[in-house]
Formats: sequence, structure tokens, C-alpha cells
Amino acid sequence: MNKKLLVLILSVIVASPSFSLDRAHFLELNKKGRGLGKNKDWPALRGVLIEIGKEMNGVTPTYALRMASVETHLGNKAVALRWMERYADMGLSYDLAGDDDLKPLLSEGGWKKIAAEMEHNTAPVMHADLVCTLPIADLMPEDLTFDKTSGAFIVSSIQHHSLYRVSLPKGSNKDCELRELPLEAQAKRWPVLAVSFDPVRKLVWMTSSAMPGFSGFPKEDDGRAALLAVDPRDAKVVRRFDMQSDAPAVLGDMSVSADGTVYVSDSIGGGVYRVPGTMDKTSLDKAKLEKIADGLFSPQTPVLAADGKRVFVSEYPLGIAVIDLTGAGRVTELRHPANVAVTGLDGMYLVGDSLIGIQNGTEPERIMRFRLNHAQTEIESAEVIEQSTPRLGEPTHAIAVDGWVYVSANVGWNKVDDHGNLKEGASFTQPVLLRFPVDGPERLPDKNAPATTR
Repeated sequence: MNKKLLVLILSVIVASPSFSLDRAHFLELNKKGRGLGKNKDWPALRGVLIEIGKEMNGVTPTYALRMASVETHLGNKAVALRWMERYADMGLSYDLAGDDDLKPLLSEGGWKKIAAEMEHNTAPVMHADLVCTLPIADLMPEDLTFDKTSGAFIVSSIQHHSLYRVSLPKGSNKDCELRELPLEAQAKRWPVLAVSFDPVRKLVWMTSSAMPGFSGFPKEDDGRAALLAVDPRDAKVVRRFDMQSDAPAVLGDMSVSADGTVYVSDSIGGGVYRVPGTMDKTSLDKAKLEKIADGLFSPQTPVLAADGKRVFVSEYPLGIAVIDLTGAGRVTELRHPANVAVTGLDGMYLVGDSLIGIQNGTEPERIMRFRLNHAQTEIESAEVIEQSTPRLGEPTHAIAVDGWVYVSANVGWNKVDDHGNLKEGASFTQPVLLRFPVDGPERLPDKNAPATTR
């Protein structure tokens, strides 16, 4: 699910605490920090940030910016520059000229070197191939999957509240062919976000969510969400799970494992759920939507680790969480080098010991390959597959098919406002499918620049 919907991203102190940090305590610290920032009490705000830092296993990009901002206000410009160095070392860029808090650093002698590194970080990287454009400009294809029964891709549509089969182009045609699935009215009432194919039951799973504040559905539905299993042959709903909570929910991201277990996340409620696999369609009516973790800040795509005992979940403002399936939902973090940014991840997909990450919450937005150790307990290195290209736009999700990783890109989230309506003066452009080899950079064509390794 896209960053615009992540209402729990904290505006003043988004740090990266240990995933065992008490959520209520963290929110309390954040509330305190907001007040201190509003009152411009920089010494006290610095103290709150340091308190959060003691709980951290690493530094997120946003935390580095906040520390740099506070140190700048306190006149500690050399210290502020060191925080900006740490930020730039993650392969990211930031517009200091547009930030009144950090703008004083522009005149510092040490800034030029950091600025040059940030400029390098925004250089175009193009290691994916353009597969095709999708001919409906306002489609907003949030997620994609591959239906093995028909041999076609399926994409979800935010704007059209539907699913579409995608046939890849033949010959010199640049457009994919789209055919809408004839979903029942109950499945089209709200925007459709996540979609995944179930290899055991031969079903397509989809999520439908009345995202708070969005238009296009009855106002009384605000905050409701459902997980639906659909027969791809006739698009009939086989089973529906409605979120049973008084609090608003957005079932934004999902994956289905090889045994048919469905994993789905609630990005604003903070829970991760599953529907057990190894059931045929006739016994699906007995299945339940089980909560396997709670208290996360903004969980995105859940991905089952190779050992089947853990689930990786992109925690959008914090990093990558790891849910232990053998215990009582214990949540830890996936370790990573200090110069690898793992925040702002939307879609994730595991191929071998590589975790493909669609990072649309960083500057620049990018498609990443995170290389894990063989035990898949930590990230050892990372490289950029694609960034700063016009065709990339705002990417969202990925899936691997027949040796290729396919990515939905130029989705259009940056063209709509907080209500899902087209911004004034903006216009949709055609979304695209990109792809690159599963195997890694040794098979990547040498295009504009080598993949960035960090």
C-alpha cells in the first residue's frame, strides 16, 4: 500500500526503535516531541530524540534528518553535518534548500561534499526492461500477481475498484492487453488493493478497503476492509473475511505461500493476519482469519522466509520486521548494515536469498535488491535496480515469474490527493510493467550505470 495512506507515519520523530519497543511508549515520546518542536524547545527535543536513540538498533533516514535539524537549531552545525553524512551514505538525497530548519547548513564548508554525494545518489539507474504500458491511464494498478490457471497476470485497480487480466504484448505492440474480471458488486464496492494467486486452491485472493478519507464509496463504509477469495474462471466470490473491529482498517498488502497460506497486513491497524493453507475450496468455509502479530506501526507486504518459520514484513517508517511463527508472534527486526536504508518499503518479494524491495518512501524512489545471508537472518548488501527514470514514476509491488521479476510502476499515487482524487493541474499517465532477471546483476544488461552496491 502506498505511503499516502500511511497515517501512522510520525511527523516529528520517526525513528527506528527496536521492534520490541512498547508502541504506546513510542507514541507518547512522539507526542511529547511534537509539542517541544512546536514550542521550539530544541534542547528538550534533542533529549527526547536521544531517549529514542537508546532504544534503537539502527538509524533510519528520517531520524538522521531530525537529529540534523535539532543540532542545526542548537548551533551545532558540525554535528548536524555528520548526521547528514549518515543520511547521504544510505544512498539517498534531500532538498536542504526547501527545508527552513536545515537550510543554514548550505553555507557550511563541509556541505559541498555531502551535496555532491546526494547528487550522485539521484543519478538514473536503469537495470530493468520495459515490458509494456497499461492502456488505462487512471488504472492505478496497486498490486499484481500471476494466475497460473490462465497464464496471465492480474493487476488490482484503486480507481476502478476491480481486477484486470493482463496479457503481455506480441510483436511491436507496446501496450499490454487488459480485460476486466466480472467481479460481483460486493467485491467492487471499495478500492481493490492487494491481489495474490493461491497455487493450492487455484483461487485469486484480493483485498478491498474503504480507505479512510477516500471518495468513491458510501461515507458510512469509511474504514471497513475485507479479504476475498475469488474463482478466476468466473470471478465469483468463494469466501469473504470482513475485518471485525471498531477501529478503521486498511488491508493493503498480501502474499500467498506455496502451501496456500494467505498473509495479509492492516497498514493502519498494525496487525498481520493469515488464513491457513492446505485446504481445498470446499473446506475454505471453515477457515478463519487469524492474527499472527499486532502493535506494528504501518505493516506493508508480508513475505514468508525460506525456512517457513518467519514472516518478513516491511514496516514502512521503521524497517523490516520479522514475525516468529513458532512462538507467540514475537516480532524482531531484520538486521542490516548502517548504510542500507530499509524504510519506505511497500512491496517485497523473496527470490532465493534476495529480497526485492519496492522503496517508494525514500528520495529517490527505487527498486532494490537486498542480499541476505543464507540463513536469511540479516541483509549483507544491497543494490539499486532502478531509480530516477521517468518510466519508474511511483512503483508499488513485484512478483517473480519464469525467471523474471515484474514490477508495477508509474502507478500514479503521486497524482492524487489524500481523498484519492486527481490533484488540480495533474494528469494520469499510463502505468507500466518493468522486469529484470531473478538471478541478479551478473545477468543485468550494462545500461546507464552499474547497480549501486551498498
